[in-house]
Amino acid sequence: MDRQYTDEELKQLHATLYEVLAEIVRVCELLHIDYFIQGGTALGLHYFEGIIPWDDDIDVGMTRDNYDRFLREAPAVLKPEYFLAWYKTDPNTPFYFAKLRKNNTTFLEESCQHLDMHQGIYVDIFPFDKLPLEARAESRQRRLCQRITECFTGKEVWTWAHWGKCQIEKPNKKGFWGCLATRLVVTLVPKSVIYRLLVSLQTRYNSGNGKYYNIIVTNVDQIPVDDVLHLQQVQFGPLKVMAPSHLKEYLDHHYKGHTKYPPKEKMVNHAPMMLDFNH
Repeated sequence: MDRQYTDEELKQLHATLYEVLAEIVRVCELLHIDYFIQGGTALGLHYFEGIIPWDDDIDVGMTRDNYDRFLREAPAVLKPEYFLAWYKTDPNTPFYFAKLRKNNTTFLEESCQHLDMHQGIYVDIFPFDKLPLEARAESRQRRLCQRITECFTGKEVWTWAHWGKCQIEKPNKKGFWGCLATRLVVTLVPKSVIYRLLVSLQTRYNSGNGKYYNIIVTNVDQIPVDDVLHLQQVQFGPLKVMAPSHLKEYLDHHYKGHTKYPPKEKMVNHAPMMLDFNH
C-alpha cells in the first residue's frame, strides 16, 4: 500500500520523533548508559544536522551490555507518556529489537496491522555486538542470525509467498524450501526459544578481540570498537546527542557514494497505513 505524507504530517512526525529521542537521551543520562545515533540518522546528522527531510524514523544503537541495562532499568524512570516495547513487554511484536513508543499515538504499518501490540510512533533501539575477526566466521554468524530473525518475525507476520498466507502486499524474496524450513521452526519452536537462540548467536564473539561492532543481522553499520568507546556529542535538530567518533569515515565505508540529495526514487520512507498524533 503506497501512501505519501503531507508536508504537515512529516513536520509533525519529525517533532514527535525528536520528543521520543529526547526521552531516550534523558533516561540514558540519568542511568549513565551510553548510546549513539547510527544508520540513516547518522546520515541526517552529517548532511542536515537533524532528521533527513523526507525520512520518518530515528535509529539509536547501544552495545549489548548497555542495551540490556536499558531494557531492565529504563521502564522504572520513563515518563508515563512513553512505552518501551520489546519482546518481553510487547509479546506479539515481530521485532527482535526494542522501540521506545509514544502512548496515545498511532503509526500503523502494513505488516503489523493485524497484531495486538503497541502501535505508537517510535524510535528504534538496536543492540550492537562484536564481529569475529575472521571473515568466514562473520558471514556464517550473520547468515544464521538472519535465518533465526526470519523465524522470530514469522511467529507473528508471514511475509513470504510460500507455506502461508503472505500478510504484506509485496512478498519478500524467499524460496519454496526456505519458506518450508521457516514454517517448521515457527510451528514447532516457542518464540522464547527462538529469541534466546538469536541473542546467543548475536553475542557469540563479544568476549573476543573483534575490531567492529555491528547489529549482526545486517551487514551495514559496522562501527569500529574505538569509535563506539569514544563517543562525541553533536547537535541533532533541537537536541544534543551522542554519535560515534570519526563519523564521516563510518558513513563513507557503509554508504559508498552517499550524497545529500540522492535520486528521487531513493528518497524512501516508511509511510504507515494510519498516522495519528493524539488519540
